[in-house]
Amino acid sequence: MKFHEKLKAYRDEQLDISQEEAAKLLKISNATLSRYESSARQPSLEMINLIRSVYRLSDEQFLNLLTDDQNNRKTTEAFVEQAKESQDRYYAQFQPFVSELMANADFRNLLLHLRELSKEEREQQLKEFTDQLKG
Repeated sequence: MKFHEKLKAYRDEQLDISQEEAAKLLKISNATLSRYESSARQPSLEMINLIRSVYRLSDEQFLNLLTDDQNNRKTTEAFVEQAKESQDRYYAQFQPFVSELMANADFRNLLLHLRELSKEEREQQLKEFTDQLKG
């Protein structure tokens, strides 16, 4: 679907309001909104942001509105792949250090002790420990 088709479909199906009602909310004429929804006119960036705000579009809905389905799918897949690669690099960076710590019985016992505390007690213990490290 194209932008103008999605814009109209969202107004009709999700918001369930008339074109006249939407135009009033956007503070534009019905004719202008009609032109946006028929692709006779393209909204400015300011108007697109206003539409997002007035229609209360989530980030995902907003991106879907602005991109065609095929492009959106490719972009999402690329983003997910980049996120996985970034996560793998992050874990690889800390894995040797974490493995060394986990090999220490005293450290494992400390973690077990912290796990048994309430959230508030755990936060207090960690704060005290951090303060001691700072000197």
